[in-house]
Amino acid sequence: MTERTFRIFFGASLVLALYFDRQPLVLGLIALLAFQGIANWRITHFISRLRHGRKDAAETACAAAALITTRINFEAERALHLIVAGLLIFTYVVYNQQLWFFPWFIGFALFGAGLSGICPMILVLKAFGLK
Repeated sequence: MTERTFRIFFGASLVLALYFDRQPLVLGLIALLAFQGIANWRITHFISRLRHGRKDAAETACAAAALITTRINFEAERALHLIVAGLLIFTYVVYNQQLWFFPWFIGFALFGAGLSGICPMILVLKAFGLK
């Protein structure tokens, strides 16, 4: 499983959970994303290792290229997970009535980023120097 596939599944799951008004599922998705960001244990890495028994060649090549060009030793994907989890907690849990549209926007944005393969937030984070 790639990060792109994870974004598709996560965005679709978030939108469906919001549509059917399943608060425990939305909170579980937020907790999953926060855990992945804090612990840096990603589902995509575990599934890839289970399928292939080793790291993917593309993942290894990206890691080698990232060491050369980065200024900050923090992964952009991990920062994305933390930012999205924080925004979802803020907009879904704290200000649910006032900012009801923002979790929907996040879900559709992640789904679109997964389908297109281009995540603007990752591009911005990499422009700031994250690997």
